[in-house]
Amino acid sequence: MQKIPSEKEVLALVTFLTDSSEETVHLAKSHLRDILRQNPHYRNLLEKASDPGVASRAKVFLEETRLEELKESFRRLAAEGRDLDLERGTVLLSQSEYPSLHNQTIARALDRLAEGVEKELDAQEASSSREVLIIRRYLFDHLGFAGNELNYYDPDNSYLHCVLQRKTGIPISLSCVYLFIAARLDLPAYGVGLPGHFVVGHKTPPGVIYLDPYQRGRILTRNDCIDIVRQRGIPFQEAFLAPTPNHQILTRMIANLVNVYTEQQRPEKAQWLTQVLALFEDA
Repeated sequence: MQKIPSEKEVLALVTFLTDSSEETVHLAKSHLRDILRQNPHYRNLLEKASDPGVASRAKVFLEETRLEELKESFRRLAAEGRDLDLERGTVLLSQSEYPSLHNQTIARALDRLAEGVEKELDAQEASSSREVLIIRRYLFDHLGFAGNELNYYDPDNSYLHCVLQRKTGIPISLSCVYLFIAARLDLPAYGVGLPGHFVVGHKTPPGVIYLDPYQRGRILTRNDCIDIVRQRGIPFQEAFLAPTPNHQILTRMIANLVNVYTEQQRPEKAQWLTQVLALFEDA
């Protein structure tokens, strides 16, 4: 039976994290990770270390370890392929910036929104085309979800729990809110990744209804979508209106954040997210 290290031994290991020898640092990290896997309660010891020198080293080590574990979760998600669990991906993305975010926080908020929409649908006879208008009215007119035009490049616009709390975001994150609610109600909505602007397509028997969650759910015609593309100086292709696979939606969200953090001169965040993005390119 393996001996459980004492608190003193664990704290002593932390002091080796800044050793001049890379091999020593590597061994210390490896040993600490093994200890935490087998004795998770020691994480609290490291988080509350009283010695300032130990505390600073422990903080860096714990954050590095957390991000490595999170990256491994992204790797497993990427292995699911095109139809990966997009909602799970948005949770992981939020947790990369907000470590204390509970796994179910986003799901519970979306559940409540879906319940609200369902009550509206039950209150009136809703045809498939009326369903779109009811969801639109509930989310954008009643609750006030809208694009963050005042601070478009705020990173929180891409973290779904922030979007749900603040009721504002960018096109792709607001589209995800619509898509996740539609999925809970078994409604045939999908993401449409137009170049430079993400919208939602909602299938109805007469045809697809497009809407722009960033513009408070504005209903778009096919020609409106074509204009959005052409205004960006890009020749329109019919493929632009095709459903965007989940893995592309998630990688587009990650890439947006890479650009934001690069512009904000936060290279450590941009670099880590670039590494996560590479996991999906390799999958």
